[in-house]
Amino acid sequence: MNTVYTSFFSFLIIGVLSFTALAQNNSDFQLATRLMQQQQYADALPLLQDLHDDNPETYVYADRLIDCLIQLKQYDLGLEIARNYQNQPEVESQVQIRIGEIYHFKDQTETALDIWYANLESNPRQLQLYITTARTMVSRREYLEAVEVYKKARNVFQNDRLFFGDIANAYMRAGEYELAIEEWLNLLESSPNQISYIQRSLLRYNDPLLYDITIIELDERLSTLSISSPNYQTFYQLQIWLLQENKLYRRALATAKEYESRSESYNYSLFNLGRQLTENNEFELAKEAFTFYTDNAYGEIKWRGLEELGETYSKWAKYIDDYNLDFTNKRDSLYKLATVMLDSIETQTNNYSGMGNVQLKRAELALDHVFDLGKARTALRKLRNLPAMRDSPEIPYLEGRIHLAQKEFTEARISFTRANKQAEIGELAEKTRYFLALTDFYAGDYEFAGIQLKSLGRQSTSYYANDALELRLWLQQGTAADTSGDVLSRFADAVFMENNGESVQSSEAFLGMIKDENFIALKDDALLFFVESPHIQKAQKYNELSVFLATNPATPIKEKLLWEQAKLAEQTDIQSVRSACESAGDCFWNLDSTTSTAEISPNEIYEKLILEYPQGFYAPHARERLTDLTNQNS
Repeated sequence: MNTVYTSFFSFLIIGVLSFTALAQNNSDFQLATRLMQQQQYADALPLLQDLHDDNPETYVYADRLIDCLIQLKQYDLGLEIARNYQNQPEVESQVQIRIGEIYHFKDQTETALDIWYANLESNPRQLQLYITTARTMVSRREYLEAVEVYKKARNVFQNDRLFFGDIANAYMRAGEYELAIEEWLNLLESSPNQISYIQRSLLRYNDPLLYDITIIELDERLSTLSISSPNYQTFYQLQIWLLQENKLYRRALATAKEYESRSESYNYSLFNLGRQLTENNEFELAKEAFTFYTDNAYGEIKWRGLEELGETYSKWAKYIDDYNLDFTNKRDSLYKLATVMLDSIETQTNNYSGMGNVQLKRAELALDHVFDLGKARTALRKLRNLPAMRDSPEIPYLEGRIHLAQKEFTEARISFTRANKQAEIGELAEKTRYFLALTDFYAGDYEFAGIQLKSLGRQSTSYYANDALELRLWLQQGTAADTSGDVLSRFADAVFMENNGESVQSSEAFLGMIKDENFIALKDDALLFFVESPHIQKAQKYNELSVFLATNPATPIKEKLLWEQAKLAEQTDIQSVRSACESAGDCFWNLDSTTSTAEISPNEIYEKLILEYPQGFYAPHARERLTDLTNQNS
């Protein structure tokens, strides 16, 4: 019995000691690994040396020790340790890779390559060996040799789809762009669903030369393919994406036109491109894309083209309006064109599948720009009569817009809330959320307006993104300056009048805010509304803007005000400005101490804008205006 207990305790003690030794080894190994990650190789070396000496049969410790010795440039010692494992079948092939790597570090490149290739010849059916060998070659910048290893594996395993990405990346690192692109396009040809992988790879390298070569290669491939080939659409899709990424919009349009023209039936490529061009504010090109269908197609396709064209004109006009880029009253012309496009659809047919959208857009144009509630109600009635739209969220949305225009804020909230719940997500949900916030703003419920905007802020972008941002800033500035809400209430009433066709009354209200010395918060925004009014003489606008800029040089919207100042200076006769001012000092603020007020010109204001905001939104527009003005005077 005592013998049994003695044996049991002996085994127990041995087990505990073994476990303790193993735990210590793991702790030392982890510490050495961390030291190497911190590039403290000299500190890691004794730990790894002890682990290897105590556990000579464990290759993991030896391999890490060899790696440490390589980093310390003790190549011969590393070779000596590696050779001790050459005859161990389970690790022999890995050891040969390491030995070749050490010879490569010693600048004995031919010896290293011979060892790697001989190792592959001895183990031809080990796929992982090809992978590890090639990656080691890449780490040693033997990129083309790595490609050969990958291709050898393809032949051995009779699978041409192996290592597409690895081979292309090796070619890229070797500077062989054309070969890399060929590999990517071969991958795309055999696996069209890999287009996103290729796009990510191109974006990662972000090399203009690579983009140019890829576009050329795609051109060549497309020229040799039949339009009916399934690969044509795949290559076309990649090329259009590349052209847009490089802002080669005109070339993208020409490519899409060619694709559509060569197709036996419409493939709608210009519809897709036109919408993307609109999103990139390339409105002239988007118009050309949609006009292709309005000029050449019939029936449903033509009507869809007219609808898209109307949407493009609307967004174009809104873009001009948002940033006040209008010099020739183009905004109003664009809104009229949008209305004409939508009206022409209803004139031609009642059977267009998108008639619901047509009526919705007609109502929005009537509410936002024509300010005709009768037209909006007519569009709403027609929308209700469409069987497919009877339970749609567009109906309560339009009802809310009409209630809002009539200052029926409670009814507007109810309608917008119903529309938002029905829409759930998407553009209409964002619109209804914005108009809910606007309704609360007009009604004086500023806290609720802020809550609505926070919810909208979680969306990425929308048609009303700029409006929502502007409204949020008004709320922040107004509530910070006056917790009673009097400032915001006065400002909101004027904005309501401006947005609902009462621009004469609104301009008077904004002028009152500008003249009121106690009205400080939102005065710069009131000034913007004032100078954009068509009912005020340009000389008076210039006067008020000049006085404000002279006394408020640190306004947060100074860039936009400078833009307005320069525009008015272009459009205003200096003598008429002087006659409208009490003194020259009121109308002309000095750009610097050496500039006479009588000498200030639009060019100087544009130059000041560029100098103060070289990376600002208006800088390229200011440069364009300077060029135009210089050409006019030359």
